[in-house]
Parts: sequence; C-alpha cells; structure tokens
Amino acid sequence: MPLKDYTETAERLQRALGKGFADEPWILNVPGQSIACKIDQYYYLAVMPAFVDQLARLGGMFPDKVTEALVKTGNFITKAPDRNPLLPLTVGWGGKGIGVRAAFVDADFIDRAVKTYGGMGSVLNVSELKISQEDKSKVDAFFDGKTAPQKLAYF
Repeated sequence: MPLKDYTETAERLQRALGKGFADEPWILNVPGQSIACKIDQYYYLAVMPAFVDQLARLGGMFPDKVTEALVKTGNFITKAPDRNPLLPLTVGWGGKGIGVRAAFVDADFIDRAVKTYGGMGSVLNVSELKISQEDKSKVDAFFDGKTAPQKLAYF
C-alpha cells in the first residue's frame, strides 16, 4: 500500500482555499464571520469545525481527510502525544469575549493560498480578533516547544 501524499492534499486544499477566498473574501480575516483570522505574523486562529468543513467543501474531500492532511503536514499546530489541533478559547474583537473551539493554522499555509491562488498582491494583515489574556497560559502550554503567538494576539 503506497504512503499517502499529505503534501499534495495540502496543496490541493491551498488552491481551493485561495479560489474560495477570491470568490468570497469574507471567509478570512473578518471576526465573527470568517472561518479563520490572522492573529499575528505566524498564525491564523481557525474556528472549528467551520474551518475544516469549509475547506472540505472547497477541496471536494471529507472533513476528517482535511484534518489529517493539515496535522500531518504541520499546518495545524498540535501538541504531542495526541496531535489534536482543537483548543477551547475565549476570543474577542472590539467588545466582550466569546467561547470558541479553535485551532491554530500556520500563517504561511493561508497566506500562500490567498497570495498564490486568491489573487491578492500580498498577504493579509493581522485581524482585530484577539485571544483573551486569561487563556495565555493555556495557549503557551499548547505551544510548548514551539513559537507561541505574539503578545499582540491577546486582549
């Protein structure tokens, strides 16, 4: 049985996300509406399961295959040993916070999608979406051994 090519699947998802963004730019970086918002130069915060479900629809594959490909290629940030990308967080933008099931996505994955396949001349700016300062220790523990989101990612 041949090894699965997760890189090829991730590239397919990138193309699909870029094209989806070109058609509906509000799917990214609009807090309260989008499936993912850029929180600093390194990461997007994806709302789950909406992010995976939308990518699955755009890429023509099942959601579990999307998650598997993003985990295996390192585009979803995970913590050993379970490699589960989900983390419950409180987020906000210009007001009080709300609880969400979130995942961190490597910014390069989404930035390359919008720039290469979405018709953007540059990458997206950091959005207004912020993580509650009260969740910082939980996020830092999740990122143990990796570069954690910058201070500007918190309110």
